[in-house]
Amino acid sequence: MNVEYPESILPDSILLDEQHEISLNELAELSGLSLEELYTLVDSGVLLPNNPEDAIWHFNSHYVISVRTLFRLKQDFELESSSLALMLTFLERIRILEHQLNRH
Repeated sequence: MNVEYPESILPDSILLDEQHEISLNELAELSGLSLEELYTLVDSGVLLPNNPEDAIWHFNSHYVISVRTLFRLKQDFELESSSLALMLTFLERIRILEHQLNRH
């Protein structure tokens, strides 16, 4: 069951930072991407679970923003699934650079 949240609303209990984790299923529900698409992103090495050896993966919650943006771009520009890994790489790089700029 995918729960769709309006663009600007996330459940109050999720903090979007590198200290908090969400499960793969939660990431799928919050982002709009399918589990298959998320597995492909993990297989390509751009979506990194904190516990890759465990049966149930968990991710830093900061991925929610990038993966939701990826979903919107996929929908808006009718992107092929094969381009999602490259787009997520760029989105994560932008997030890191913005974080570095905000610290200075």
